Amino acid sequence: MTAGPDIATVAQAIGEPARAAMLLQLMDGDAHTARVLATVAGIAPSTASAHLRRLCEAGLVHVTESGRQRLHRLAGPEVAQLVEALAALAPPRLPANLQPDPPTGELLEARVCYGHLGGRLGVTIAARLQADGVVDTLGPGETDAVRTFDHPLLTALGITGVTAAPAVRACLDWSQGRVHLAGALGAALLTGLLDAGWVRRRPAGRALRLTPTGRDRLARLAFPVAGASAGQSFR
Repeated sequence: MTAGPDIATVAQAIGEPARAAMLLQLMDGDAHTARVLATVAGIAPSTASAHLRRLCEAGLVHVTESGRQRLHRLAGPEVAQLVEALAALAPPRLPANLQPDPPTGELLEARVCYGHLGGRLGVTIAARLQADGVVDTLGPGETDAVRTFDHPLLTALGITGVTAAPAVRACLDWSQGRVHLAGALGAALLTGLLDAGWVRRRPAGRALRLTPTGRDRLARLAFPVAGASAGQSFR
């Protein structure tokens, strides 16, 4: 048999509901303790430690020491891309007790997707920037340069350039079936929206809230406040 990548090991590490729930929570880009991830997965902290060790051995999660705490993060953006791609292919939801976020529409409207903006708001912004020629129309996983920073949204958020690579990457949004923007531009958009107070992080999980200021400013910039479906607005 021809030697090739051992995808079975990675698949087996992901293919357990509690570990999948932990990975989805780690898509917020933050570091979390085993206790927090145990709560997300609905399991005991002692059980969570064994699951996290399995994820670390598979190269999906890194753990660091911070005082007495052991903090867990996704191993890198390539892991986040894998998780998002699997989420796009997966059935709509895990069982209710394994949800990384409350089973409401908040996660679908706007969320953090490993350092960039996902959800209906992210897809809406991506579509407008592509239509206006800021970036080319990209398929999932494709990367490219930013064509221009001369755009009202980027100006309003103080985004005048990016230096990291890739400058922009199209990330398939599992909840919308269309792409939102990752890469350096995607990260700059999320940071700019948070710094300007147009979106706020919700108390727990990855969901974001579009603020009244953000709704007003986007409307002034002729961004639709409706989502991908007619009559469905950002909350």
